[in-house]
Parts: sequence; C-alpha cells; structure tokens
Amino acid sequence: MPDPIKPEQDPKPDWTPASPAKRALAWMGIVYMVILVLLTTYNLATGEPLHGIPGILLFPACGGLAALSWLRYRAAGGFHHCFMAVLAALCGLVSLVLGVLSLISALGG
Repeated sequence: MPDPIKPEQDPKPDWTPASPAKRALAWMGIVYMVILVLLTTYNLATGEPLHGIPGILLFPACGGLAALSWLRYRAAGGFHHCFMAVLAALCGLVSLVLGVLSLISALGG
C-alpha cells in the first residue's frame, strides 16, 4: 500500500521524441509519397504518364539534404556543412521551378 504522505514519483516515460534529423527524413518521405500518389492518380485517370518532370522528384531529396546539412552545421559547426546546406537548397529550388514549369507544359500541351 502506498504511503499517503509521500506522493508517488512519475515513472520515466516510455516514449522519447525523434531527433530533428529523423523528423526531416520523415517529412521527406511524406513529400515523396504525396508526389507518387498524385503521379499515379494522374496516370490512372488519363491513361498516360507525365514525362519530363524529374525536378519534382528531385526536390524532396535536395530539401532533405539541405535540412540535414543545416542541422549538422548547427550542431557541429563547420563551413562545409553550411555550404552543403545552401547548395542543396539552391539545387532544390532550381529543380522545383524546372519541374513545375515542365509539369505546366505537360498538362497544357
């Protein structure tokens, strides 16, 4: 029987939150799954796949690399981590713009 005078201490929680790196990779996976579902739905609805849109599929990888590099830069420092984060973010932005332009031309023409 517990002592009524001493309150019981809370046990250590069984759940620990995921690290920011794991969260960044999880979000990258979610974006990939949304893109793949949309591309598959379009393919099933029209009967033909979209061509010339690799930028849309490259964007999540560049975004994930940028996020991981930035997290490493904040944790350990180093110019190379910051450089990689900026370079990956720029590549992701360029690939997204080119992919969207290609998608617009594929849907319009």
